[in-house]
Amino acid sequence: MANEAGNKINKEIDERLRKIMEQRNIHNEVIVNAGEDSLDDVSINEGEAEDNMLIERSPRVQKIHPLNQIIYGAPGTGKTYSTVEYALAIIENREIEKNQISDEERREKIKQYEQYIKKEQVVFTTFHQSYGYEEFVQGIRPEPVEGKVSFKIADGVFKKIADKAMPDESNNYVIIIDEINRGNISKIFGELITLVEEDKRWGELNQMSVTLPFGDKFAVPNNLYIIGTMNSADKSISLIDAALRRRFDFVEMAPNPELVKDNGLKNVLVNLNKYLRKELRSTDLLIGHSYFIGKNISQLGEIMNRNIIPLLYEYFYDDEAKVKKALECIDGTGFEIDNRVLGRVCIKIKDN
Repeated sequence: MANEAGNKINKEIDERLRKIMEQRNIHNEVIVNAGEDSLDDVSINEGEAEDNMLIERSPRVQKIHPLNQIIYGAPGTGKTYSTVEYALAIIENREIEKNQISDEERREKIKQYEQYIKKEQVVFTTFHQSYGYEEFVQGIRPEPVEGKVSFKIADGVFKKIADKAMPDESNNYVIIIDEINRGNISKIFGELITLVEEDKRWGELNQMSVTLPFGDKFAVPNNLYIIGTMNSADKSISLIDAALRRRFDFVEMAPNPELVKDNGLKNVLVNLNKYLRKELRSTDLLIGHSYFIGKNISQLGEIMNRNIIPLLYEYFYDDEAKVKKALECIDGTGFEIDNRVLGRVCIKIKDN
């Protein structure tokens, strides 16, 4: 009996999806009455999809920024923090401001950034292992509607901003993809991995379009900029999908000790990274300056025990001897390794 019921449900689901796929229009909607034994009573609401392929665009004139770029670096180097300035510079058609700014200036930039978010000129999303094509481009999503189950073809975050940017040739648009290396790039981008190339953007010499799985014609306009961020400690650039590497510019964000105002903390950061680079022979596994910004030497124990030492254990695969060697960077700070603690290494203020 259980098998018969399961087979019946599977057949009903297959039939439902078949009927949805037959209606290849972006605004098609399939509604099934909840509680019915049969799916024969299916109503289809049809609409007309706007065809953005009819829009003529001119090639880009101002090429201050690449259309596709990934900001990468070690943990704590300010990659996500910097995307605010990158987005503003792209929208305002100006160079990136790389000088350190005051808290008041930062708050003003955040206000500007939030205004562009509200106008849907900037979109922020984060990739993860469960993130897919359906969330990014287009897919079928169920919606409960007054005791009924509604299956709708819904646009994803990338298609939404691309469609908004297509007719608005006078403005630039930005999509920020945080942790881009944590998602399955081939799965998420699908056929769009070709369309995002600079010369294949709509309006450029080799412009291209595709037909999406549900029948929409789609192209990526040449005023939509993609900014990705990736933590190089999670995955080296050499391990990133080759198709992605070919289509993106990579901008390294390295640790910058000059942003740390406290000289004691600055010396700790410099000496620690000097040892890590020598021992690990990689710039991917360093420590960023953001852990130390706005702090003073009296907070070193908190910084190291809560943030830095856990990273060191990860970098050295729990080799405690190497972790202790790395902690020689605290010499002369008034702190020392606490040898009395059971468990992982930590530091404390020196005993008088």
